[in-house]
Amino acid sequence: MKKRWFVNDFNIKKQAEELGVSVWQAPSLLFLAMGVVSVIVMLVIYFISKNHTSPEYLVLAEVFVVTTIFVAGNTIITSLERLAQINKMKSEFVAIVSHQLKNPLTGINWDIELLISKYKDGLTQKQLDVIKKINNSNILMTRLVNDLLDVARIDQGNLFVSKEKFDIKEVIKKIIVKNDLLAKQMNIKIELDIPEDIPQIVGDEKRLEVAIDNLFSNAVKYNKEGGLVSIEIKKEKKHLEFCIKDTGIGIPDNEQDQIFEKFYRSEKAIRKETGGTGLGLYIAKNIIEECGGKIWFKSYEGEGTEFCFTLPLA
Repeated sequence: MKKRWFVNDFNIKKQAEELGVSVWQAPSLLFLAMGVVSVIVMLVIYFISKNHTSPEYLVLAEVFVVTTIFVAGNTIITSLERLAQINKMKSEFVAIVSHQLKNPLTGINWDIELLISKYKDGLTQKQLDVIKKINNSNILMTRLVNDLLDVARIDQGNLFVSKEKFDIKEVIKKIIVKNDLLAKQMNIKIELDIPEDIPQIVGDEKRLEVAIDNLFSNAVKYNKEGGLVSIEIKKEKKHLEFCIKDTGIGIPDNEQDQIFEKFYRSEKAIRKETGGTGLGLYIAKNIIEECGGKIWFKSYEGEGTEFCFTLPLA
């Protein structure tokens, strides 16, 4: 895996495409060019200096080397500053647009709840079915907007997490209920191995609910028909260890080092035609780490995946 990381770091074309710049502006190429130019200039100066021992030549040679390195370094810094500005503008744009979208979506949700709670008796079954579809679409849009807001906060270093004591069992129950319909549709069995006397943990309850829900819903969505999802929680010295295991499609070896990247979805997940943006694992990882935990996984293609993470005890 380390070898793949090394190769990816020097995959100049891929880096340029990911950053949205030309190949000639890719940081890896600029650093490589700077190194090559510096070596060539120093070699040229060395051979010139061999035949000229006067201080004037040596001073001029050093000035030339320093000037060349300064110009190359300034070019690289300018390019990186431009990329940083573009990235900042992109994050701010996503945050503003997502925030503006959130208000009308909240309004739609209130109107749907009002329609169902006060005027349900005057609606036909067909009308109720249409309202249900609208509500489901609104839930998906709201989740997408919340994910984009979280990504913008993470990119800007503004992901605030509170540190409060809470009971993780109640969070797990809510997540299971939320995904119950899909699990039943796929005939997936859910097994829990959670001790009754499990202690409280410290963290941001709402954000951790989002993180764990992302992991659990993935275990359901990318499972096999009639598969199994198991949740195990055990107490260690200063933390709880959570493991969510499925019997699904698994993650290919050559894609495992990219699984926590933004917008990344494996080829098998795309072929399965399940909805997703590729943001869930990226958000989950950042939330868990901000709460003082660690996350890791192991996966075997065609057999299943197990995500594990830790959270500090109260």
